[in-house]
Amino acid sequence: MDYKKFIEKDKAYDGFVKYRKKIISASEKGNFEDAFTDIGTKALEGNAIAQDVMAYFYNKGLPGFLKPNYELYLSWQILASANGNCFAMEKTEFLIKFALDAIFDSDAVLKQAILRGNIDKHNALYVISNLICESMVDTLKIDAKDLISVQGEMKYSTAVNRRFTVAMEMAVPVVVNYLVS
Repeated sequence: MDYKKFIEKDKAYDGFVKYRKKIISASEKGNFEDAFTDIGTKALEGNAIAQDVMAYFYNKGLPGFLKPNYELYLSWQILASANGNCFAMEKTEFLIKFALDAIFDSDAVLKQAILRGNIDKHNALYVISNLICESMVDTLKIDAKDLISVQGEMKYSTAVNRRFTVAMEMAVPVVVNYLVS
């Protein structure tokens, strides 16, 4: 695990809106593939805002152009969060709530993490969310190169959801160890 520089929520949100509008506008002009490929390339290069946009479109789909894909949606969302996108992290909270609660409910862990300088009261939620998502990326071996090549629709699946839940549960001791070491 390594600390990433965060993309502040407002900057991430503004970038998200800009990229989303670009894709929607392009789709209205019949150029969806070019715009989506451009954002996909940025996501592949590690742009956490573009990764969040990829998550959005795989969650919602775009009629006539892209079908929703639950696994790609979660993968891109977690990857964007792991790469420091604070806007993506806030959207990921529903998925990682168990892990957040497990860590925030431990006064001993939080006190030790603050003493070590690994978190403070202003950044704790973002740092811990980021670390949980980073651990999930490692456990699930999420790689943008692999995500780009996947095609097709995939609705919600308990099996897929279970894989992400197990990875999140496995992240708790990893993150706690990092915070207190």
